[in-house]
Amino acid sequence: MMKLIERSLVLQRIRKYLGFNLFELLIVLAIIGILASIAVPSFISYLQSNRLVGTVDSLYYTLSYARSEAIKRNANIHVSLQAGSSWCYGLNVGSPCNCATANSCTLSTVSAPNTYLSLSTSGITSNSFHFEPNHGAAGVTGTITFTTTSGTATSMGVDVSLLGSLRVCSSQVSGYQAC
Repeated sequence: MMKLIERSLVLQRIRKYLGFNLFELLIVLAIIGILASIAVPSFISYLQSNRLVGTVDSLYYTLSYARSEAIKRNANIHVSLQAGSSWCYGLNVGSPCNCATANSCTLSTVSAPNTYLSLSTSGITSNSFHFEPNHGAAGVTGTITFTTTSGTATSMGVDVSLLGSLRVCSSQVSGYQAC
């Protein structure tokens, strides 16, 4: 009988200490808040970097498509660009198009989903060039660059060579050759 009473007292003591009191809960919440305030800026930077890489990859694949279409259709495929934070680019057969005007570009049009990136060009005059049908040559050497507009300015681009070869480049994003 005595052992049964002792067990009962031990169980009551154990039950008394199960759970958290308010002070312990506040400490845990404060620690979570501190960790979240440290992690959120890194997460935002990570998201911006991934958006930049995704946008540049999309441009790269669009330009690759334009080059292959030029060879396949045996026609000039024009790439039209609009620089700035309201950027766009479009593909058209035979002549340049205005990517900012609906249905102006017959093959493809991509425009800025929001203003977290801006587009600029170097070496490409009049913000337009074309891929030729014989070998997919571009006839121009230049770089199309996207730069983040919020936080730390990070830029990435696509180099277009005279012969139409393409290369993704960045001096700020790891894993890519410098532009």
